Parts: sequence; C-alpha cells; structure tokens
Amino acid sequence: MKALYFDNSLVKIVMLQTASLLYRKAALTPISPTRYAEVPEPEIPNSRWLKVKNRACGLCGTDIHFIFMEMDPKSFPAATPGISRKYLRHELIGEVMETGDEVTHVTRGDRVCLRIDWPSCYQMEIEPMCPQCQRGEYMMCQNLGARDLPLVDVGGGFSPYMVMHRTQPFKVPTELSDDEAVLIEPLACAVHGVRKHAPEKGDRILVLGCGTIGLLTIAVAKAMQKDSEVTALARYPFQAEIARSMGADGVIVEEKNPYKRMAERTGATYFEGYFGNRILLGGFDIIYDSIGNDSSINHSLRWVRSRGCVVIIGINFKPGKIDYSPIWHQEIEVTGINCHSLDEGGVRPLTLPLTCL
Repeated sequence: MKALYFDNSLVKIVMLQTASLLYRKAALTPISPTRYAEVPEPEIPNSRWLKVKNRACGLCGTDIHFIFMEMDPKSFPAATPGISRKYLRHELIGEVMETGDEVTHVTRGDRVCLRIDWPSCYQMEIEPMCPQCQRGEYMMCQNLGARDLPLVDVGGGFSPYMVMHRTQPFKVPTELSDDEAVLIEPLACAVHGVRKHAPEKGDRILVLGCGTIGLLTIAVAKAMQKDSEVTALARYPFQAEIARSMGADGVIVEEKNPYKRMAERTGATYFEGYFGNRILLGGFDIIYDSIGNDSSINHSLRWVRSRGCVVIIGINFKPGKIDYSPIWHQEIEVTGINCHSLDEGGVRPLTLPLTCL
C-alpha cells in the first residue's frame, strides 16, 4: 500500500533545508525526508492491537510542517526521542477491520478516531507508567524512546490501512457523520486550550487565527462562557464570515495597524514609541493564539492586559526571536498546550469524549 511518512534522517533534513533556500518546491522532490511511497500493509503484531481501514483524514498544520521540514533542529521537539519513521495521519476517522483477543472496547465495524499519536507508556506497555501518563497526559510521556513499538510500519491516516494499540482508538458516536467525526481530534485540542485558562463572565477574549483550530476555539470559548466577548483576528474575509457563524462577537481582518483596532475593542490605551514600537496598556483578558509563531506571540504579549493570560495553542517547530519583556513588565501569565490529555490529575474527563457531549 502507499502511505505518507517522514523518515527522521538528519542528512535528508539538512539537504532539504539547504535546497529550499534555492527552490521553493524542494520539499516535493526525491531529496525530501517526507515520502508518499509503497510500504508493507501492516498486520496486528499481537493480541492487544487492532487494524483499521481509513475513511477520511484531515490535514493538520503539523503535517505541513513535516512535509516542508519547517523545523529547527535546535528546537525542543527536535531533540525528543521517538520513532525513526513518523506516519502523517492523526486527524482521522477509520473503520475497525480486525481486533486482537485482548481488545474489548471496540469491535469490527466500529468507527474510531485516534486518541494518542506519539509513542507513550500506553503503546509501549510500560509499567509502572511515568507520572505524566499516570495522570492521562500521554502527550507529555517521560518515557519517549525507552522501548520500541512492535512495528515500525504502522501506517497512518493518509494510507488505506493502519494498526493501533488498544489504548489509541476512541469510538465515534453513531450519530456523527464522517465529516463531523474527522473534527473530533482538532476539536479536542481547542477544548484543551480553552480549559487551560477558562473564560469567566464578562471576559474579553481574542482568538488569533481563523484556521480550523482557531474557529473551533471560538466555538468552544462561547460554549463554555456565553457571557464572554470573543474577538477573532482573521487573515481572509471568508474566515471572518465563518468566525461570526461560530460565535465571534467581532472580527478583525488583518490590516496594517491592528493595534488601534485592538485598543478600540478593549478600551485600552495605544502608545507608539521609538522605531515603531507599539504597545497597549490594557487589553484582552485572555488571548488564545492558534497560530503560535513569533509574530503572533509577540503581538499577543502586547495585546493582553496586565496580569492577563496568553494560551499558545498553535504549534511552531521553528521559533525565532520573541520579546518577552511584556511578561515581567505586565506580569502576564503565558501557557500552552500539546494536543489533548486528561487534565488536573484525572479529575476532569478526557478532552476527546468531552467533544462529543
């Protein structure tokens, strides 16, 4: 079968990043570590695994980062141990074709999405689990690289078939269509992000970015606190239209100087110092940054009020320069998320089931 995968080869990574300086489409040539090629069709390796036939798969921003190798080898994620071959695939909906004898919560014909992507204590079957996995925070497993999975070629959402460990699938409710179900995983990320710093009545909220995650974040924020005021920053007019339909109270389409518009929305005071240094005194109570690059984070730190909170939801593997002075000057709380998990030591439910309520 054919599958889309990324081989963790430093030589290929360096070659691609060098070639990309000269040729914009270098990632689509044979030198790329990301390949769409023939691989063995996977079979379940033992009684605790299952086989899935994929029905649909969304394209995540992280998949694009891997395809175009938008990753700094010196970034934190680049140093984490994992697997030699990464299948691009996690926003998927599939149908269970075969189960091992020890798989009991899903059966043949069930539709499932993927709950855990990177290897963790769950798939590696490590006992006792690390402290993070014991709390259900599988995306922050401390045992990365401690044990190999039974298979290298597990397949993914962009291949016809894949295999999952019994801890990975989440059973999709029958009332959801495939098109709805394929949004469960990204919606879980939005739920996790908003719950990281939940809005209160009367809060002024800014959602940066109106891609899939940003639009879902708008919907989640309004669902969790209908009496909050949500403003969205969109790049394109069609995104602005969707943002309003998802519950945004106001939308700002990117313009030359959005600082003044942000001041108008929040009642903040706008100042401009030397060399175009623009700031707000006052601002939003909470900013959910679904972009997560240098520019969006720098702006977020200047658009949030003193002692407000910035939640970084978007993922950037190629960080550059960030002015962190607003953090200490305005005593800003900054936090982030890595996909989804079981929060607060298991007190609150998993974010994936919560999306289906």
